[in-house]
Amino acid sequence: MAAKVSKIESVTESAEVFGGIDRSNGTPLGYWQELKGLDFTAYPALRTCKPFSYTELPDGITGYMFKNGGIVYTKADGIYIDGKKTAVELSAGEKRLVGMGAYILILPDEALINTADDPISVTYPTRHELKGSLYEYNQNQTRPTVAIFKLLYIDVAKDSAELSYYSEGNQIKIAYSYGGKTKYLTARIKSISEESYTRSGCVSINLDTSVYNDTLYFYTEGRRMENFRVVCIKNATVSMKIPQMDFIVEHNNRLWGCSSADHEIYCSKLGSAVEWGSYDGISTDAWAATVGSDGDFTGACVYANSVLFFKENCVHIVYGTKASNFTVSTIKLRGVQSGSGGSLCLSDGLLYYKAPEGVFCFNGSAAHRIDSKLGGDITDTAVMTADGRYIVMAAADGTVYFYDKRYAAWYERRLSGVCSAHEINGRLYAVAKGNSGKLTVIRLVGTDSDAKKQAENSFEAVSGDIGRGKVFNIYKKLRAAVRYSRKNNEVPVLSLYVSGDGGEWKKAAEYNSAESKSEEITAAPIIPLRCKTVRIKISGKTSGDAYAVLYGVYLDSEKGSEISG
Repeated sequence: MAAKVSKIESVTESAEVFGGIDRSNGTPLGYWQELKGLDFTAYPALRTCKPFSYTELPDGITGYMFKNGGIVYTKADGIYIDGKKTAVELSAGEKRLVGMGAYILILPDEALINTADDPISVTYPTRHELKGSLYEYNQNQTRPTVAIFKLLYIDVAKDSAELSYYSEGNQIKIAYSYGGKTKYLTARIKSISEESYTRSGCVSINLDTSVYNDTLYFYTEGRRMENFRVVCIKNATVSMKIPQMDFIVEHNNRLWGCSSADHEIYCSKLGSAVEWGSYDGISTDAWAATVGSDGDFTGACVYANSVLFFKENCVHIVYGTKASNFTVSTIKLRGVQSGSGGSLCLSDGLLYYKAPEGVFCFNGSAAHRIDSKLGGDITDTAVMTADGRYIVMAAADGTVYFYDKRYAAWYERRLSGVCSAHEINGRLYAVAKGNSGKLTVIRLVGTDSDAKKQAENSFEAVSGDIGRGKVFNIYKKLRAAVRYSRKNNEVPVLSLYVSGDGGEWKKAAEYNSAESKSEEITAAPIIPLRCKTVRIKISGKTSGDAYAVLYGVYLDSEKGSEISG
């Protein structure tokens, strides 16, 4: 009797709908362990990204911000708005620019720019310092035991032009010398008037000392005043400095900030970027609150008509409409990573940010992670931006992660030196610093036609292990359905690779659109691979407006045996 011959089973595995990065075990064909330089603009196909477009900024920039769709930056010789220099006196070093309406506050110089003026005006409102003598006066001529006896005041020249900048309720900072050291006192102005104890030619700035537990006893250099009557410290300086803040944002015609050193949250007086110590008991007052949570502040933003101040383990939310009803609520959650304060961004009513482990989404009450498909933890610090479709995160290691919300899919690109990311007029940009320190503004999604373009875009798609858990198969052919587009003699190049059981990559085919049809199924016969699992890699590069679209991948195999060898 003739032996029965078994029919060899042929199998074609295919993918014609492509997803993004999925680094979980058993990634199916069509999803990728690595996906770089390919996006979903031709979904369900993959399309090569265009090279980044960019605009170089001048040398010597010390600080910048985006305002009304344009960039404002500082240099050693002034501030530049729409490329036009405005005369301004600035100190050396890096600057922080904060906008509020038509105003721009430059820190640490505390220079205030009014862009609505023509020509643009510059003032230094916090430089209005007063010089005077600091006194403590005990009307009882004995050591007081209750607060009513406390009287602390500064005599300043009546004709001082700076006096007009101060009024009742202002929170001020007093610097004075004692024992060869400079010391500081923060106090609120109770009144400004001429009193019986005021020196001739002077006005007394009387301070509210009710907040102190006991009288502040000052002593003249070298000796103690035994009768506790009048003690004078000459050369005291009064100022209304802006608090030293880690993060500053604008909301409802106020600036808001926080200080890790002082464990404080602040807001400026309504309508003012420079008055942070105005406490007159009215709705326009400045405001401050102390928070008791552990750790430093890591970021701040405005969300759902409230101001949020993040730490790595919580967020403090300020509610209210005026100083008298501002309240702070604290939510425990995975907060913003230290060094990633520039990652906070809004999209479709949700707040996204970089936490210590990865990317999180906050809805006002709870946060959840959205980057689990990227695998493991992304621990690099990062900046982020977003629009209605994309969340873009630029990590410190030079990887830029793109999350296409339409398909819940991730892909990557390479861009080094990114220091901030922005949504400007519906477009997404990054600012990157080169090795020379020169700044460049780069379009992250899409291309600006009037900007320079990078020479090329490299792309790569690497599959997971295909065939996991099966018997040995014999893989014979790899096919790809690809469309090429050539522009101005710019040529996309695409190569196909295979790897069996985690071995070395073997090139199956290389296609140059200059030598190929604009649209074709590229069949790539391969030296038969007998293995349990196989991986495929598609890589290449494009330049200019040339691109390639991947419509499908097909892998032909025959069933082998369960015996190794």
